[in-house]
Amino acid sequence: MKKKLYFLINLILIPIATFCQNFNYSNVILETVTFSNGLNIQKDNGSGVYNSPQWNSTNSKQAPVAYISGKAATVSSTFSLNCSNAPNYVWIKGIGPESIEFPSMKITVGTNSAHTITYPATAGSIVFTASVVRFFKPFTINWQISFDGTTWKSAGISNNTLYVTKTTPQDEFENSDANFKWYYTVFDISCRNADKKSTETDIISSVWSEFTDHVVINWNGDSLYYYKSMDTPNVTLGSLLKYRDAECFTFAQLFLSLIKIQGIVRINNYINIEADGSSGCNGYPIDCFLVKNWAFGSPSTGCQDFPYENTYQTLIAYPYTSYNFIKTDVKDDLGIPGPCIKNPASFFNNHQISKIDGVYYDACYGVTFNQITDIKATAFSGWCCRYTDNNGVIHALFTKNLNLADLYETVDTY
Repeated sequence: MKKKLYFLINLILIPIATFCQNFNYSNVILETVTFSNGLNIQKDNGSGVYNSPQWNSTNSKQAPVAYISGKAATVSSTFSLNCSNAPNYVWIKGIGPESIEFPSMKITVGTNSAHTITYPATAGSIVFTASVVRFFKPFTINWQISFDGTTWKSAGISNNTLYVTKTTPQDEFENSDANFKWYYTVFDISCRNADKKSTETDIISSVWSEFTDHVVINWNGDSLYYYKSMDTPNVTLGSLLKYRDAECFTFAQLFLSLIKIQGIVRINNYINIEADGSSGCNGYPIDCFLVKNWAFGSPSTGCQDFPYENTYQTLIAYPYTSYNFIKTDVKDDLGIPGPCIKNPASFFNNHQISKIDGVYYDACYGVTFNQITDIKATAFSGWCCRYTDNNGVIHALFTKNLNLADLYETVDTY
């Protein structure tokens, strides 16, 4: 009788004492995943870089990851094993996209209450092809665990967005006029559009495609607006990404940043254009231009070359969605749309665009030009000269005759 009772007790206790050794893996929890030997990614809000771990079981959104082509992703991970009698060792491995494997490792199980398991930093089995841009959204790793090194069960899944640049991005810099940092959205737009491209020409063409449909979005799918507020003060890349609304300065910088993040170098690429200062009505210099479309009403000035007049004291007033003219001979109509906006600001004394390999790129309108004279011919409604009277009223005198002035360009490198 005693022998039978002893045998019965053992039958009951064996499954409990060896809970973690009978391939019941429900209590194995993936806790963190850390990517190392990659590139720092700046947060769009300007608060610094994303830190490790880039994946955490408690986060609803995971941090992005970036590598230079020709390198392999290097990953470590931690797990908890909640059971009463953990084994001394387990085996862990990860299976990523495109046959990338993080090889099986025999891991000592921690003796703390959570029985922590730490998979050490390990390079993936395949390096990212040299000089090829890649975009993984998501970069999924299926983690597996084994108690004997032979039989494998799921140990959780991690998902991160992962970017691969063609070469090392150009160095970050910041000054009072412009900035370039390795922002999340810069990686995203560039690699998303240039995925699997390798030549500089193809990459430039691909990232440019983000602008041609007038829908520019950040990493999170949020719109980036060109003059959503017609008096937007945002003139740097960082302010565009933080507030998602900016001027022409900023969209030119954004486009060039998408190229710089791939390590592609172009100089003399940042162009300021303005009227050349030709003489207007009564000797006032031509200092502004109208971007299409503007409707011209009845002439009223008596000036033959500049017969149309608008007046204002504050050009743009609350709610900052239209021009605040007192007198209006020339009316702003729907014209060339900008990023995520149908009728952006269109009365300027200067404008910023990009120039790459002899082609002018206007990221604000998603159009290109072969020479500067093409800009006024295809994009302008007219020229303007201005003066201020003794009462502080600004008189803007307009002409439809585009032959009365030309554009002057100042060249810089971003």
